[in-house]
Amino acid sequence: MIQPKSKKNNDQNDSKHDRYISIVTNLILYSGLVIIITGLIYMIFNLSRADSIIKIWLPFMIVGVALVFVSQLIKWQYLKPSR
Repeated sequence: MIQPKSKKNNDQNDSKHDRYISIVTNLILYSGLVIIITGLIYMIFNLSRADSIIKIWLPFMIVGVALVFVSQLIKWQYLKPSR
């Protein structure tokens, strides 16, 4: 006779899964913030070269904002509070 998985074992797997998702979302969030901050520092130090700022700085800002948005979207999707 096959016994169903216990609820305790299932809860442990869920908490392990939530922990991995939390680590990944924090990693994506912090990498996006680092990209945004370094891009802002680059812009401040190179204000005299406005053309290169647009060519180099803008793609980094877009990627940084996208990473922050994706991390929040993943966190919102998978780490909903259980009722």
